[in-house]
Amino acid sequence: MWQIKPGDQIEENLRGGFELRMAALKRAYEKHRAAYQQAYESHLNWEFTEQELATIVTFLESREGRHYLDGRWRMEAYTDTNTEDIEQGIVAEAQASLAQ
Repeated sequence: MWQIKPGDQIEENLRGGFELRMAALKRAYEKHRAAYQQAYESHLNWEFTEQELATIVTFLESREGRHYLDGRWRMEAYTDTNTEDIEQGIVAEAQASLAQ
C-alpha cells in the first residue's frame, strides 16, 4: 500500500504500520460506506428472497455453517496456492494454441 524506496529507513514496527494503514483505510471507507452498503444490500435483496436469506443466516450461524465458512476459507487459500502453477500452465497452453 505504501512503497518503500531503496535506502529509506523504516521508522515503524509491523503492528504500528498495520494500524496506521488500517486506520487510513477505515477513514477512506467511512466516506463511501453508505453507498457501498446500499449497492451491496440492493444486490443481495435482488438475488435472494427474505426467506432465502433467513435460511442462509440460520445455516451460517449453525455449527455446520461456521465450519463451512472456516473450511471454505482454508480450501480457497490452499487451492489458490497449490494450483497457481497449473493455472499458469493452462493459460500458457491456451495462448500457444492460438498462435498455431
